[in-house]
Amino acid sequence: MRKKTDAYLEQKQEELLKDIRELVRIPSLHGDVQNCTAALEYVRRRAQDFGLKTSMTAEKDVCVIELGDGPETVGVLTHVDVVGIGDPQKWTYPPLDMTIDKGAIWGRGTADDKGPVMISLYVLRAIKELGIPLKKKICLIVGSCEEGIWTDMEHFKEQFPAPDHGFTPDGAFPIYNVEKGYADICLTFSEPEGCRITRLLAGDSRNTIPSRAVIQLKGGEEITYDGISAHSSAPESADNAIIKMCKDREKLYPFNFMKFIDRFLSDCHVPQLKLDDGTEFYNGEYAGKTTAAPTVISAENGVVTVNVNIRHRFGNTGESILARFREHEREYNFKARLIECQDPIMVSEKLPSLRLMQQVYESYGHKSEFCLAPGCTYAKALENFVCWGPFFPDDVDRVHMEDECLSIKTIMEAAKIYAAYLVLDGSESGPERPEQAES
Repeated sequence: MRKKTDAYLEQKQEELLKDIRELVRIPSLHGDVQNCTAALEYVRRRAQDFGLKTSMTAEKDVCVIELGDGPETVGVLTHVDVVGIGDPQKWTYPPLDMTIDKGAIWGRGTADDKGPVMISLYVLRAIKELGIPLKKKICLIVGSCEEGIWTDMEHFKEQFPAPDHGFTPDGAFPIYNVEKGYADICLTFSEPEGCRITRLLAGDSRNTIPSRAVIQLKGGEEITYDGISAHSSAPESADNAIIKMCKDREKLYPFNFMKFIDRFLSDCHVPQLKLDDGTEFYNGEYAGKTTAAPTVISAENGVVTVNVNIRHRFGNTGESILARFREHEREYNFKARLIECQDPIMVSEKLPSLRLMQQVYESYGHKSEFCLAPGCTYAKALENFVCWGPFFPDDVDRVHMEDECLSIKTIMEAAKIYAAYLVLDGSESGPERPEQAES
């Protein structure tokens, strides 16, 4: 059966890439409700073209695509909203279009997560058009608020039955069954000399390290600080433009926000804040280190607002994180409030669905293991969900950065793996050992 799904997907490669391009061209930036809805409607129309059953939440913020029927449901959880484009001058290709070059597709959302949306849809199309019998329902859930507060997932859970298990193709292989937590803390600084600031701006999404910061003081020239962007779950791989600006405070003016950021946030593991004990273990288990980074900054009427994005390990809560910031409110003249917090998750490696994912992945010639993800995905939204693909360990990951891309080889390999898994999990054959990939 796998030979048939592999061959079908190869045959549909050109059409798949065309659909990804059309979806990327819809500028569904997070918070743009109209365009996010338009992106969902495009996915829905294509699913209907393929003869799949579709429905929407009442708020039109989630599209649900179903195939098959049965007492159990296998879910695939994706999203069409994307982060901002960052610095337009740092893009080699048009950010809100899809360009094919160097064996990859380029553009905002190609990897996170519009490419995987269409990969998943074409997998369901393959299973349907090949007439593969299913004993379970397969449900593709496409959200539109993943890059912000997940109101879409709340609406979905209120209006639809949750799948029994599944995955989100919003990260990397092999299997990420453990995820750090996520929190955003808003710091509002009342600067005594804030009237000196005529312009202050950096960052366009709370979960992206900014590559450019701009400041202008009264009577002075505008100064731009350039850095390197990255996903905020990997701040150590970036060069944060906000931090660079704050380290230059003696040249500018020693504002409280600059002093605080330089002292407490210049090291992404924030030892000065003491959010945890600084080790990578919790109760004897590997949990990674907590990280924090300033991601968005602005000023208005002398008040400076800073968003701090935090990826915390087990043992931290939103309340405990907020308390650490509040210890310094008086000294630096700010107020801290918690905008959003999601706890870390750990899904048991013993789940049959995860073991089947492992077997399928290995049958395609890859080494599988269970991993910790520093990022935050929709896997936190539903029980027994993990992050699984589409990136492979050797791929270049430019998610949330300028020149976001996904290789065509990765697209096709991931599609075949997903199809093999969903056929096995969804069919009456159940979680048996999949056939070995041909050399």
